[in-house]
Amino acid sequence: MTGEVRFDVVDRVVWMTIDRPEKRNALSGPMVQNLIEHIEWIDAQPDVAAVVLRGSGGSFSAGGDLDELRVPDAAHVEQYRVRAEQAVVALRALRQPKVAHIDGACFGAGCSLALACDVRISSPASVFGIPALANGLVYEAPFVHRLVETIGAGSAALLLYGGNRWSAAEAATRGLVDECSVDAASIVEAIASNLARADPEAVRANTAAIRGV
Repeated sequence: MTGEVRFDVVDRVVWMTIDRPEKRNALSGPMVQNLIEHIEWIDAQPDVAAVVLRGSGGSFSAGGDLDELRVPDAAHVEQYRVRAEQAVVALRALRQPKVAHIDGACFGAGCSLALACDVRISSPASVFGIPALANGLVYEAPFVHRLVETIGAGSAALLLYGGNRWSAAEAATRGLVDECSVDAASIVEAIASNLARADPEAVRANTAAIRGV
């Protein structure tokens, strides 16, 4: 199965769920396309107050689907890589506040998606890593820059060079996630509810100010 990115709108909040639990929500080509289409729809909807990105089945996302990256067709691999990068860049550019609800594996492209969000809330069960070197892959420069911006050059190097895997607690200590809690789901729901009730102009202005820092 290639999986999908499910899409629900509840009280002006879009809930996007990466749904391929048998592969720990690794992103297939069709899922990347799903994600791009959802983001394009959201971008055209001024009434959407916020976006929540999450995974199903006890994982956020194990990252890119290695089966897509190891085929002998170089054009296919390049197309997948470019589209995946487009998805992350488009998510980052959305005007609406974005919240990542992370529960379980968050690796590679999964980390890139989480970093494209404004707030990252994690359960204690989450594990973080960027195994690009181990898989013979290049972690794209824009994502490296965002990683360094978020956690600093030294911590970014540990993830990239050392192949380190961080617990949710360590990720929170280093600033990769903003809060680690057994109540992660409730915290995310509270943030989404608060944004849905707030004055849209105030939300946009505050979001722009935060991103401009």
